[in-house]
Amino acid sequence: MELKAIKSLRPTTVSIKTPLLSRGMTKTLLCSGENSTVRVHCYSTGMGEKHGLHAHVEEEHLFLVMHGCALFSDIGGKLPPLHRNSGLWIPKGCFYEFINPGPDPLVVLRFGALQKGANESTRVDPDGASIAGRSTQNPKLARPEVIAGAFFE
Repeated sequence: MELKAIKSLRPTTVSIKTPLLSRGMTKTLLCSGENSTVRVHCYSTGMGEKHGLHAHVEEEHLFLVMHGCALFSDIGGKLPPLHRNSGLWIPKGCFYEFINPGPDPLVVLRFGALQKGANESTRVDPDGASIAGRSTQNPKLARPEVIAGAFFE
């Protein structure tokens, strides 16, 4: 990149304020770069990436719990619960799933990184079969219902 182009770059401010949910889930893109994304996700009680163990073949993730509790599992079984200000690094190809056990909505900050030209949507199950994301598999179940006037900020 040329020096002139570098000098023209500016930072982007983001806000992780998000409505809390009584049902369903939301995924809001906060910012993205050439090889990364940062999103804020909200999951109601019982929701999460619980459609079975899956691995993102070309993307690494960092999940940081901002509100509520997340119960992750990997190929070896359940992991200790994650609460506010704790997180989990998931290398590309690592199998995982998680759920919000409640009682509060779960808010996570999700950082994803992948190599240039890679497909962030490539997911496989432990048998190697390609699978779609939870909201794609059951959009009715994933449809969010907002708690009036309740936000994480």
